[in-house]
Amino acid sequence: MLPYTSQVQIAETPEARALSLDGRNWEIQYLITGGPRRSDHPDDGKPVYQYVRIASVIGANVLRRPLHPLLDAGSVNTAIDDLFACVSETRLPFQGLDKYEYWLLDASDGEPLALLNSCISNEEVAACRVRPVWLAIPAAQLDIPDPRKRQDHYVPPVNYSLQKLVEQRAGQYPRAAWFERTATEADDFPPCLVTENWEREDHYQLCQSYIRRMAPRLLMLQGLPRVERRRLELSARENAVEVDWFFTLYPEIVDKKLMQALRVEAKLRQTA
Repeated sequence: MLPYTSQVQIAETPEARALSLDGRNWEIQYLITGGPRRSDHPDDGKPVYQYVRIASVIGANVLRRPLHPLLDAGSVNTAIDDLFACVSETRLPFQGLDKYEYWLLDASDGEPLALLNSCISNEEVAACRVRPVWLAIPAAQLDIPDPRKRQDHYVPPVNYSLQKLVEQRAGQYPRAAWFERTATEADDFPPCLVTENWEREDHYQLCQSYIRRMAPRLLMLQGLPRVERRRLELSARENAVEVDWFFTLYPEIVDKKLMQALRVEAKLRQTA
């Protein structure tokens, strides 16, 4: 997801699906035919499918939405009940299936610079339309401490500054490429989704500030080397509430005592 905010969990039946970005709150959608065609979609005579929201799951509560009169209430309610049972009983996170990754490339050497998108199948890859532009989470959504010294003039937020640095590395005519990766593959792709290889020390520190603040979210990544996961766990100490919020989606824990302490701290803060 660009910009990266979390990993979507999807529980799916032939008729419906449930999606969650935190493992706590779910949106249940029903599959219908006859949706509007996109302007770039070829008219090949095949039916067009789209999903409509039919319910939300918040904790142990199901909030059902008013149904369109053309939908069969019995089928919709059965789909809601089946998916609610699934997301209530299943163990998260689900195993990641998106092995095709779309990376922005460094203009100087063609090495992977930042992750732009990922897909499950070749069909999704063929249909994907993503511009070769990397986006950081906006500062309005994620405030990041700035390692730069105070100056007497305006300094853009870390988020925007890093985004511009990546843009410069990609060059005037940015290129991106698809790669097929496996969980056991040893490679040189940036483990935290953006390169940490910067020649200038101030650029490196900007990147590290962004990654440290993103740590509670980056811990949701599957296939991280243990040394990287340990580094992110330590970086996440300053944001205990976010650690507790996303904890259900962490596929592995290196320092269980640290994570437990952060979750206790989060509960105390929320109570206060």
